[in-house]
Amino acid sequence: MLKKIAFCFFAFWLGACQQILPQGVRSTSSSQGWSYAPFEVDDYALESDSFSSDSFKVAMLLPLSGKASTFGKGLQNAAMMALEDTGNKKLEVRFYDTKSSPDGAIAALSSALSAKAELILGPLMAEEVSAVSRTAKNKNVPVISFSTAPHILGGGVYTLGLLSDEQVDRIISYACSTGRSKIGVVVPDSNAGLNIAKSAVEAAAANGASVTKIGFYQPSTLEFSDLAQKMAQDKNFDTLLIAETGNRLKAISGTFGYYDVAYPDVLFIGTSVWSNTNLNKETTLFNGVYPTISRVHGDYFNKKYKDLFGESPNTLYTYAYDGVALASALSKYKGQNLYAAITNPDGYIGMNGSFRLFEDGTNEHNLDVVEVTSQGLQTVSEAPKKFASRKYKPSVEQTTMPQVFGKSEQEVLSKLFYQPEQGTYFNIF
Repeated sequence: MLKKIAFCFFAFWLGACQQILPQGVRSTSSSQGWSYAPFEVDDYALESDSFSSDSFKVAMLLPLSGKASTFGKGLQNAAMMALEDTGNKKLEVRFYDTKSSPDGAIAALSSALSAKAELILGPLMAEEVSAVSRTAKNKNVPVISFSTAPHILGGGVYTLGLLSDEQVDRIISYACSTGRSKIGVVVPDSNAGLNIAKSAVEAAAANGASVTKIGFYQPSTLEFSDLAQKMAQDKNFDTLLIAETGNRLKAISGTFGYYDVAYPDVLFIGTSVWSNTNLNKETTLFNGVYPTISRVHGDYFNKKYKDLFGESPNTLYTYAYDGVALASALSKYKGQNLYAAITNPDGYIGMNGSFRLFEDGTNEHNLDVVEVTSQGLQTVSEAPKKFASRKYKPSVEQTTMPQVFGKSEQEVLSKLFYQPEQGTYFNIF
């Protein structure tokens, strides 16, 4: 038996980006608390159980064993919270273990489809999603995954995760709105790093700014002295984007600070992964800013999760909550065109604030911008209340190319800028 807490329902609705918040769910700005009482419920069923014939059948594919099991179990916990909160008697969710591998994901999907699942939530890792996507498409079953790898999206495969390009666009747009115009970028030497650099070039161009320097480092290193020293020469940037977390984020910012790259001359900006690091004592990063999903219901989710499971949740787990809440809203379309409902242009509001899904599998969130201070995070730019028309990436030509450090300049610039023989401005990695 799993000890749980009865909370008033959190509802999730399609259309007009509407959120129905029942009494009991409070925002971070509210001074009121919650009213709840403990009770006992049975463990939620695993893959051995069959679906009820009249339910909306949802299979959740998670790494409940193997290398990613810690995250899989956290996602499962959050999903169970959402099941309880929605209280939708027509919604039925079953959990299937991908065993943290593509083969395990294929076997999990096979079991889910045999049980007549109508919607797939998950998997978590890109290789798992890639392994199941073709079969799911052939069976006309939508997949709403938690992976943000761009190559696995589209054709009925979506992601709820926060994509790097929208984060980079949001934070560079904010920096430019404060008068910054020359962007330095520090990223790992990987496809993910190249994608972030590409997004930075696009975002800078869209905001009348430019990327002046791009530094690459080995993903496993904690030594940045050579890179920082070279990039700090002539300081031809007033903003530095660092897309890192944990000790690596601290090492990068500290090393650049040693070479006099610091606020107010240079504004440190980041992505949402900064939120997984305690920055209250990182003086080099004070005044630094990064984008984050809406924190309006953060207290509710974090407190309830900790009360139930005895630990603070990873921010990733909120996507499982929103996935189940979305499935609850989609349940009223049982037997209809789920793809049209999933991509409702008005979007939805969940634990992560407002978001919407697109036919190409990508998504858009309205993001807050927060500042790092000694007293904790301060919101300096609130997320827009409504979605604007969808943005399309601009064509970018720069007469002055950015300097590149730690990697072949020719290789980087050929991937980021116009290639006449291909007729395209950017490669897709």
